[in-house]
Formats: sequence, C-alpha cells, structure tokens
Amino acid sequence: MKQFNNETIGNLYIVATPIGNMGDITLRAIEILKSVDLVVCEDTRVSGLLLHKLEIKKPLKAIHQHSLEKSIDEVIAELLAGRSVAYVTDNGTPGISDPGQKLIQNVNIKNQNDNENIKIIPIPGASAVTSAISVSGLVDKEFYFAGFLPKKKGRQTQLKHLSVVDVPIVIYESAFRIEKTLDDIKEYFGAETQVFIAREMTKMFEEYWGGTIKEVAEDLNDHKLKGEFVLIIKRSKIKN
Repeated sequence: MKQFNNETIGNLYIVATPIGNMGDITLRAIEILKSVDLVVCEDTRVSGLLLHKLEIKKPLKAIHQHSLEKSIDEVIAELLAGRSVAYVTDNGTPGISDPGQKLIQNVNIKNQNDNENIKIIPIPGASAVTSAISVSGLVDKEFYFAGFLPKKKGRQTQLKHLSVVDVPIVIYESAFRIEKTLDDIKEYFGAETQVFIAREMTKMFEEYWGGTIKEVAEDLNDHKLKGEFVLIIKRSKIKN
C-alpha cells in the first residue's frame, strides 16, 4: 500500500463561479471562498470584483501563462505548508480550457512522485459547456469537447480531425473569430451541418439560436457579435 507523507497538507478547492449571472453562485462556493487562506485565479481584477461583490476579503494570486511554472510552484509551496487554496477561473468551472488544468496536473504529479497527500476537491457549479448543451436539443448522450480551436498553427489539422468525430462537438469561440470559424465549419463539415450557438449565457444580452451552418452564417448579421460563444456542431453523417 502506498504510504503518504504525514505532515500537514493543505486542500486545493476547484471552485466553479458564475458564467454571468451572480445568482448562480452556490452556497458551498461562498462558504469555501470565505474559509480558504488564498484564492488563485486567472485574472486578479476579475476575481477581485467577484470577491468584492460577495463581501469576501482574501489574498489573490494569478496564474499567468508567461510565468506558469513559477506561479504553480509557488501555489504548491503554499499547499505543502498546510494552507488551503481555492482556484477559480474568470467564470464557470475551472480546469476547462484555462491554466488551472496545469496546476491540477502538477499537484497530482507531486502527490504521486513525492508521496504527498494534497487533496483536490471540486466545488461544482456553473459550466458553459453543460449549460449550452442543456438547451441545444442536439446532444442525447455523448459529445466531444474541443475547447478553443487553434488560431493559426494546427487549426487545419484540428478541423480535419474533428470532421470525422461521429458525436456532437462543443467548441468555444470569441466574437473576433466567430465568422471565420463558421466558414471553416462549413468547409470541413458540410453546408447542411447543424449548429447551435449560445452567446453571453446568463447575462443581460444572452442569445441562443441554431440551424444549418449555411442558415446560421447567413443570419449572423442579425445578432450581436460581442462576448463569448459556445458552438455545438452536429451533422447527420460524416463528410467524405
């Protein structure tokens, strides 16, 4: 049986936060944010505003892409010292298309290699993926989550790979690239592919619409191209 280090070890809480509407914060998430020693986040400005609205004062530390390893090592040092840490993303469930996944991976590696016993505890809540799926009508049981498509390098390879996936595909996209992405979907998946779009979910100007990729692309000008998008792609058969 594997023997763990008996020293005091901190807990790492993976805390889901609202994707827009503050009413979606859970009571458990609030309780955890109040109790931890440190809140780790993507952007201290975004998370600072959330904590301010919840009337919670806690030290904040950002995990930056440009200093990812150093930031993660510092967080792990806090955990090894017995402190409790909450990780939050800018919105939604952490560890999905954000730097937090690397933190979680490194903690798991630390536990396995050094016999540490840092506990990673999920605090469930809002998720853009599941929220969009729940109102799309396109997903029965299975789906493939692809996150953000590459902007340039590897984009064509990824699209070719996705074009042979035989279950609905969920991707994230920004307002700046939504038109290009729809054009690419039409090219690689076919003009009759079904697409469902969720924009700015739970926020004041949220929108949901769908149809064939041809119809959605033609109607795009009737919708505001602002904020973040979740796209669900489903075709009746694989394009040869």
